[in-house]
Amino acid sequence: MVAAAVATDAAGADASAGLCGTGPLEILLTNDDGFEAPGIRALYGQLRAAGHHVLLVAPATNASGTSSSFTWGKVTVTRSVDDANVYGIAGTPATAVVLGATALYPADRRPDLVISGINDGTNTGSLLVLSGTVGAALAGTMLLDPTVPGVAVNAERPQTPESKQSLPAAHLDQVAAHLTRLIESTRGWFCDGSRVVRPTAVLNINYPSRPVASVRGVKVATQGRTTDLHLDFEPATDGTYESQRVKVPAQSDAANSDNALLAQGYVTVTPISAALDQRAVPARDLQRRLGK
Repeated sequence: MVAAAVATDAAGADASAGLCGTGPLEILLTNDDGFEAPGIRALYGQLRAAGHHVLLVAPATNASGTSSSFTWGKVTVTRSVDDANVYGIAGTPATAVVLGATALYPADRRPDLVISGINDGTNTGSLLVLSGTVGAALAGTMLLDPTVPGVAVNAERPQTPESKQSLPAAHLDQVAAHLTRLIESTRGWFCDGSRVVRPTAVLNINYPSRPVASVRGVKVATQGRTTDLHLDFEPATDGTYESQRVKVPAQSDAANSDNALLAQGYVTVTPISAALDQRAVPARDLQRRLGK
């Protein structure tokens, strides 16, 4: 049985061996928009149609912006009356991953891959730190032992006055079908031969707001440094403060970033991990200063 714990790469390296083959995958599917959201249901249908074994465990209600936060204590679980492989939980996306992998997954099996999405909107640049979609995928690499690698999938909303509306079902089906094929072509990236060698990696995938048939291609991208999420807080008469989105001038980002390539019409694939250390920082100088 999978146990909740912080795991090492060495512990996870022999896990999820099915990921390195060509047969059906054991997939734990989640999201942060809620277990009844159109995006996760489209992906659930396409993955199952491709022959994969899918257990859907996701928040019962919208939990966007919760990152990898965890729900402690008792968690209510609701099993779908129409499908025994579908659960809604009263908790965060990361909680859904751990609960799904430990208590709800069949005792004689374990997930090869955590897939989170399809998110209603993109997760690029600095927004990744807030994303419940990305946080759920990362949870499998941080809180499960052995670790389970993940995929986070997001679909951009049209840049129109109607962009607050949910993405059309037909478009979500196109994204889900394409993502299912993409999983098949990328699953071996996590492996070296028959062994998983990237058990703590997550692929963050973003689809542009255009028909899948007209995307310019799929490109590996770096995580951008900008975001279109800029907030201010306005005081109310009752002493509370409410966040307000602020418009700022368009910001440029690196040419190979997820932000830049998505804007050009590419599907972007960004490898990320939960490692919070900054390898580019001159650690030796920091140690010298601490030594004083």
